[in-house]
Amino acid sequence: MAKIEDLISEIADARLRDEIAREVAALKKQKKFGLVFEEHIPEMAQLPGLPVKPGLRVVNRSGSNRDVFLVEVLLSGGKARVRRENGEAGEEVAEVKDLVVVKRFGEPVYPTLSPVARLTCAEGKPYHTIINADNFHALQLLLYCYAGQVDVIYIHPPYNTGARDWKYNNDYVDASDQWRHSKWLCFMKKRLALARRLLRPDVGALVVTVDEHEVHHLGVLLEEVFPDAYRQMVTIVVNPKGVTQGRFSRVEEYAHFCFLGQAAVVGRGDDLLTPESDEESESDAPRWKGLLRSGEGARREDRRDMFYPVLVDENRKAVVGAGEPLPLGREPDFDTKINGLTPVWPVRSDGSLGRWGVGPEALRGLASRGYVSLGRYDPFRNTWGISYLSKKLQNQVAAGVLEVASYDETRNVVDVRYTQTPERQVKTVWHRTTHDAGAYGSDLLKAVFGQTGLFSFPKSLHAVKDTLAALSRERREALILDFFAGSGTTYHATALLNAEDGGNRRCILVTNNEVSDKLVKDLNAEGLFPGDAKFEKHGICESVTWPRCKYVTQGQRDDGTPLPGTYLDGREMKQGFEENLEYFRLDFLDPHEVAYGERFEAILPILWLMAGAEGERETARGYGKSFLPRNSPYAVLLKEAAFAEFRGALAKRPDIKLVFLVTDSEEAFREMSADLPGQPETRMLYKSYLDNFRINTEKNL
Repeated sequence: MAKIEDLISEIADARLRDEIAREVAALKKQKKFGLVFEEHIPEMAQLPGLPVKPGLRVVNRSGSNRDVFLVEVLLSGGKARVRRENGEAGEEVAEVKDLVVVKRFGEPVYPTLSPVARLTCAEGKPYHTIINADNFHALQLLLYCYAGQVDVIYIHPPYNTGARDWKYNNDYVDASDQWRHSKWLCFMKKRLALARRLLRPDVGALVVTVDEHEVHHLGVLLEEVFPDAYRQMVTIVVNPKGVTQGRFSRVEEYAHFCFLGQAAVVGRGDDLLTPESDEESESDAPRWKGLLRSGEGARREDRRDMFYPVLVDENRKAVVGAGEPLPLGREPDFDTKINGLTPVWPVRSDGSLGRWGVGPEALRGLASRGYVSLGRYDPFRNTWGISYLSKKLQNQVAAGVLEVASYDETRNVVDVRYTQTPERQVKTVWHRTTHDAGAYGSDLLKAVFGQTGLFSFPKSLHAVKDTLAALSRERREALILDFFAGSGTTYHATALLNAEDGGNRRCILVTNNEVSDKLVKDLNAEGLFPGDAKFEKHGICESVTWPRCKYVTQGQRDDGTPLPGTYLDGREMKQGFEENLEYFRLDFLDPHEVAYGERFEAILPILWLMAGAEGERETARGYGKSFLPRNSPYAVLLKEAAFAEFRGALAKRPDIKLVFLVTDSEEAFREMSADLPGQPETRMLYKSYLDNFRINTEKNL
C-alpha cells in the first residue's frame, strides 16, 4: 500500500490523483493488516443435555459436526423428521435417541453449572472450582460471574503439532490439513477475546505456553487481541534430555506473557537462570535506604515540606520522632535541642541544605514501628546518617518475604531478615531441573495415580508454580483461571503455593471431557456416546483432572492409599492441602423456563460462584419470598412484595456482599437497590442472566 500511495503522488492530473487516492483509501479500510488468516466455519458444540425440539440443529451422535440437520417435527415412537441444513433436497426420519443438539459458537446459549462432587478440607476457605465443559461456553459463563476480576490466566492450549492432538469442530486436525494454522488461530482468537474481558485491567496478566509450531503466530495474535498490554516471551527448558526433531534436539517451550495496567513480576531469591551451585553468597539482611534525598530534585527548595528536623536521642542512638517543616528563608538551628532531643537536618555532601526522602508524618509512623535507623555522626556536615525501610521492603515484611528477627528497644530499630535468599529479578530464560516435565510432570502424575499412560505431556508442577508465584506473590487472594486445564497442574501448583506462603489464592479450572480417538471408536461400537455416563467416565476431566485435584488435596487416593513422595520443601504428599474443591459440569437451560423462574435451583451454583464460592453451597426452589443461604455472602429477593421483610433480614447479615433482585421493572430494581442496607452490589434477575447470554454472541465478542 505504501508503494501505491507513493505512485499516486506522482500522478500529474490532480483530478485523477484525487479520485484514485479516494478509492485506495476505501480499499485500505477493507484490508486487514498484521496477522492474516482464514475465518473458518464457526465451531459447533454438542449439547447432549438439551432436549431435541423442532427448529433446532442436530447431528447424529456417531457422526461428524459437519453433517448438520434441522429438526422439522417430532413423530410418535421416539422419532423425528429432519432435513439437511446445507439445502440438499429430501427429508429423513431419525431416532431421537441417536440425535444430539448442536449450537454454533456465537449463537445465544444459556449455561448453568450442575454439581458433580465436592471436597472440603479447610473450613472457612473459599472453594476452588473445576468445570467440565467446552471452554468457549465456560468462558461466556465466567464473564457473567467475573468480568474484569481475574488476576492471572495461565493456559496451555494444544500445540498444533500436526499429530492429531486437538479437534476443530469435533474433527481432529493433523499435518495433512492445509488450513490447520488458520483453524488454530480462529480457535484461539475467540477464546483469547473472552479471556481479555475477564482479566483485571489494572493488574491482570495472561500467560500462554506453546512450542515452536505456533509460537510466532501466537505472538502476532496476542499483539492484535492485547494491543495495549506489555508483552514478553520466556523460554523454559522443560526437557533437558531433548527431543530430536531434524537437525537440533529441542529442549524448550515458550511462554508468552501479557501484562495489563501495572501487572508486574515479583522475584524471590531465584532468577530461574543463574546456576544454583554458582550463586554468590549474599547477606540475608536487606539494604536500608538513606533518608537524605540524592540526585535530581534533592535541594531544600525542591520540596519545602521535606526540610524538617529529625529528632534523635543521642544517648540511645535512636530516632524517636520528627519536627515540623522549617519555612524557606529561615535557617536551621543545629545546636538548640527540641524537647531535649537533638535535631538532625538534611545536609548534602557539599555542605548545602537538602531534603529528606519522606515527610515528617510518614517518618513519625516509620519511627514508631522501628523502621528508622540512626547511623554515624558526620562532623563535616554537622549531621547524622539516617536510613529507613523503603516502601518495597515494608511490603516484603507484610508479605512474609522479610521477617522481623529482633527489636532493639534502646536504639528503637528492628532487625529484618529475608526468610529466603534475597530477591532477584526473574530472567527471560528459565533453566531449572525442577521444570523438567518428565520428572516433575509425568513421574509426579504416576505417583499420584499409581499408574502411567493416563495423560500425555503433563506440565512440570514447579514450572507452573514458579509462573504463578512470579505474578501473584504479593497478591495472596488472587483469582487464577486455567481454561485448558488438562491434568489439573494449575490447581496443584496453586495449592502448593498457598501452602508455602499462607496464601488464599483461588483457582478455576476448565477442561473438556475429551476421550481418546481410539477409545471413542471402541465405545461407539458398544453403543456408548458423549452424554452417556459410561462414556463420560473415560474423559480427561472425569478420569484425570478431578481425581488428581482430589487426591493431592486429601493426600490419598479414593482407596485410602497415601500418596508417596515429598515436595521440594520436604512436605509429604500424603499430608495433602487445606483447600476446598467443587466439581461442576456445564449444562444448558431453556431461556423461557429461566424467565418464568422455573429454573431458580439450576442457576443457584452460578450465584454462589459470583459471591466468591464461599461457604457450603445450599439449594432452594424458587417458590419462596427470598433466599439467604446461611454460609454464603449473597441473598436473593424472589417476590417484590416481600421487599420490606427482605430488607430487615439483610440488616442482620452484614456479611452479604451481593444481592439478586427478581423483578421485571428496571425502575423498581433501582429503587430497591438504593434502599438496601450496607449498599451491597446488586444484580437484576433474571434479566441480567438472560441479557448476558443473549448479547454475548460472536459479533459482540
